[in-house]
Amino acid sequence: MKLIKCAIGSIALIAIMASCCQKQATEPTDPDMKHLLLATAWFQQSAEMRACYYQSYNMAKLALKDNLQNYKGTKPAAVVLDIDETVLDNSPFEAKLMADRHNYSDSAWMAWSAREEALALPGAAEFIAYARELGVEVFFISNRILEERDRTLRNLAAAGMAVDSAHLLLYDLSKKTSCKDERRNAVSATHEIILFVGDNLGDYTSLFDRRDSTLALRLADSLHNDFGRKFIMLPNPMYGEWENAIYNHSYKLPMAEKNRMMLGLLRK
Repeated sequence: MKLIKCAIGSIALIAIMASCCQKQATEPTDPDMKHLLLATAWFQQSAEMRACYYQSYNMAKLALKDNLQNYKGTKPAAVVLDIDETVLDNSPFEAKLMADRHNYSDSAWMAWSAREEALALPGAAEFIAYARELGVEVFFISNRILEERDRTLRNLAAAGMAVDSAHLLLYDLSKKTSCKDERRNAVSATHEIILFVGDNLGDYTSLFDRRDSTLALRLADSLHNDFGRKFIMLPNPMYGEWENAIYNHSYKLPMAEKNRMMLGLLRK
């Protein structure tokens, strides 16, 4: 998860967030973080978000079936999914940080994941069941850390997406990189990955990791035929490499400076 500073939002939006967190939200301290409050409210409370997820997973079913029918190899077919904001909804974690006027911290995230309360995102459990009905093996490759393995297995099971430990590939901190290539290659050694699903383009290929000043926009254009066929992209306006790239990966810049950098890139 990304660094989160506290935000000021409108009274109406704060009321929405309070109802989701089951507690009264205090006014966030940083007026420059209103966009995060809006993004989290959209993720939790808009019918459009749910429609996007259902649409994406409906498309994933069609792509998976088509790719499987056209697969002529001998290795077992597999689909690889990310976890957070792909199959499990962690927006209550974002909302609680803002309501409690806290910044992101690793300890806060670990406390959240230890609760094992993340719910399934719309369409995710149904897609995974469909993949298994087709005989496609389901793997999860996530940048949750190894310490979170048991709690993640339990949370996935509680959300209707049970998986065994062999099909859950987490981030080994000793590797000193969160790049997923090594774990994708481990799956590819024994299986043919016929579809990827994620909320970050790095869930598909490491070409999108650590983006430079071009923000990988032309790279996305060059791979346009893959989207909807080989990779299913899910919406996540709350955080991601897209935002980090805008800041030149300078996470500790004041939010006012980050906003200036964002505004400077917008077409006007």
